[in-house]
Amino acid sequence: MKLLISADMEGISGIVDWEQVTPGHPEYMTRSRKLMTGDVNAAIQGAFESGADEVLVSDGHWNARNILLEELDSRAKLNSGSPSPFAMLQGIDDQPPPDAVMLVGYHAAAGTKKAILDHTWSDHRIRAAYLNDRLVGEIGLNAAVAGHYEIPVIALTGDQHACQEGQELIGAALEIAGVKNATGQSAAQCLPLAEARHKICEAAARAAIKFREGKAAKPFKVEMPVRLAVEFVYTRHCDRAFLIPGTERISGTRLEYAAPDMVTAHRTFRAMATISRD
Repeated sequence: MKLLISADMEGISGIVDWEQVTPGHPEYMTRSRKLMTGDVNAAIQGAFESGADEVLVSDGHWNARNILLEELDSRAKLNSGSPSPFAMLQGIDDQPPPDAVMLVGYHAAAGTKKAILDHTWSDHRIRAAYLNDRLVGEIGLNAAVAGHYEIPVIALTGDQHACQEGQELIGAALEIAGVKNATGQSAAQCLPLAEARHKICEAAARAAIKFREGKAAKPFKVEMPVRLAVEFVYTRHCDRAFLIPGTERISGTRLEYAAPDMVTAHRTFRAMATISRD
C-alpha cells in the first residue's frame, strides 16, 4: 500500500496566525516548520503501523519548502519546491501511483465562519471557487484531482471546520483528527502537542486499515466536463486572470472556464491564482 500525504500549514497543531505561516517571519522560521514536520511524522507513523509499504509526502504550503527533511521520518520521501505539476498533490501521477491520499494540516475554505486562517489558495485574491457550481476550498480541489485518478482521500487533519468540510464533501468514512477548536480566524483552543499527534497517528492508522479492508472513503469525482468558476476579491485580479485564453467573464470579479477534465481545471485554477497577483 502506497500512501501520499499532502501537507499544508494552516491546519497544523498550534498554528493560529498568518505570521506563523509566512516565510521570513521569525516564528515561522523557529517554530512553525517544526510543528508542521511533527504533525506529518505522526501521520507517517500511523500509516506504517497499519501496513503501508511506502509513504510519499508532498509539501503543499507556500513555496513548498517548509517541511524539515532532516527531521522527517526517514521512511518517507518528500516532494519539495515550487512550482510543480500538481502542487499540493505532487506525486499523484507517479508510477506506480499512490493507492490513497491523506490531507494533513488543512484549513477550511474562504468565508467559513470562525475557521482558523480560512482561505482558498490566496486570501488576498480569491474569494471563492466552484466546481460545477459546488463551492469548494483546497480540500475539494485536491480531492477532485485525486478522484480524477480514482484515488480516494481517506484521512484529514486540521481544525473542526476543516474536518467537517472534508466529511461533508467526501463522506463520513473519511477519518479525521481535529487538532484545535477554532473560535475565530486567528484564535483557537489548541490541544497539547502529544495529544494532537496521537490523534493524527490514530486517524492515519484507522484510515489505512479501512482502506485495506475496502471500507475507506471513495474517490471524490466531479462530472466532466468541469465548469470551473472563480470569484476574485477585486476587479483588478479578474482583469489579469481574464488574459487566460478560454475564460469567460461573468461579472467584474467572476470568471468561468469549461475544462475537459479535473486536471485541466486544476491547472487553470492555479494559472488564474498566479497571474492575478498584484
